[in-house]
Amino acid sequence: MNLAACAALPKTPENKVWYRLIEPHHLGTALSSAHTKDRPSRYNPGDLLPESDRFSILYFAENQNVGLFEVGGLLGTPALGQHVPHPRLSHVALNVRIILSNVADLTDVATAQNPLETTAQELTGDWRGYGSFYGGRTRLSSVSAPTGTAPTQALGRALFLTRTEGFRTISAKVTDCQVLAVFPENLLPGSSLTFADPSGKIVHRIP
Repeated sequence: MNLAACAALPKTPENKVWYRLIEPHHLGTALSSAHTKDRPSRYNPGDLLPESDRFSILYFAENQNVGLFEVGGLLGTPALGQHVPHPRLSHVALNVRIILSNVADLTDVATAQNPLETTAQELTGDWRGYGSFYGGRTRLSSVSAPTGTAPTQALGRALFLTRTEGFRTISAKVTDCQVLAVFPENLLPGSSLTFADPSGKIVHRIP
């Protein structure tokens, strides 16, 4: 993957509703991102990085169904070598109005995937096996490598360092749909993430 291309990727505005799936007991901190600094995810190495290099990230789906698949809210999420036939936790879908001015689009083959020397397959592939909060390959596994930082995690960090506000990418669970990743620490003046209740009252907002 050519991470040096991150700085030159085209950026476009974003202004529409995206969906965030959370467990009900997290409603009070629905847009909190502090915990994401330490917890590895597809585009964030989390505690694989030195503490001073860690960053926050929030993920959103283009609709509620994609969000449910992403969080394992329909069929559960299998751990390595295991199978979870049913979800263990319920989830609430939040419709979040996201306004950004500086977003990369990793779904575009010509302007993003080709310069990055990546593919849809790499963007949606294995990252858990590299080793993280979720476990991973070890010297005792029949497949013991690769481990460490996954390519998508390195890509997320490289995009964060360019001060990009966020990026659209391919859902790993519903691969003809999009998800949006946002770096809260990179928000520019005029950018915001807002969740309002049915009456229009703002419940959560960043910043």
